[in-house]
Amino acid sequence: MKFSYGAVWEDTLGLLRENARLLAAIAGVFIFLPALLAAQLMPPPETTDPNDIFRDMIEYYRGGWLWLTLQSLVGMVGSAAMLRLVLVRGTSVGDALSFGLMLLPFYFLLSLIGGLMIGFGILLLIVPGLYLIGRLTPATALMVAENRRNPIEVVSRSFAITAGQGWAVFGLVFIVVVVAGILILVVTMLTAVVFILAAGQELGGLLSAIVSSAVSAAFATLLLVLDAAIYRALTGHSSAAATFE
Repeated sequence: MKFSYGAVWEDTLGLLRENARLLAAIAGVFIFLPALLAAQLMPPPETTDPNDIFRDMIEYYRGGWLWLTLQSLVGMVGSAAMLRLVLVRGTSVGDALSFGLMLLPFYFLLSLIGGLMIGFGILLLIVPGLYLIGRLTPATALMVAENRRNPIEVVSRSFAITAGQGWAVFGLVFIVVVVAGILILVVTMLTAVVFILAAGQELGGLLSAIVSSAVSAAFATLLLVLDAAIYRALTGHSSAAATFE
């Protein structure tokens, strides 16, 4: 069976169009607002000396780990809710949010386990870590869609549905991340320059942070829906059944 990038991407766009209003509302509350607050309350260090970047980032995370963890947990609730809306037909926003809240401890454990696996793989000459990204990409979506709670079981199931497709899945995610990342970088840099020149450092910085947080929230939503479409393709659900040629 051939993994078709075109079919998965079409399914991604279809899911976005179908659920755009609800996805935007949840992403706005659970991803955009926390990111904007973090950008204002804990702006990242602006280090220009390469020798100081690592040290400054360690100090940044050491000083703000509590708030950054809270932001991550809030984002996980929203992410699980958005996946629930996309993957389970007829789910209301309230039910999706309740589901996301109940899933949070298991989602957190899955993220921790997956992150450790990928991090260890990257330490092993990088390539194993990249391969593991492909094998674990649909893990969160399948946890939500199949209502699973055991992270080890979810990882095992993710490996089962991506058998023989690990590099194909990684390739699609890589392409989307690179292209979207370049667009985000260009947009945020241009808007920052324009806003600061037009409105001054303080107001321009705030406007730039709003745009940057909004773009980041949109990007996170895109990746979530892409993961859902990949899961649907690998399991033959809905329109993604056409993915296998």
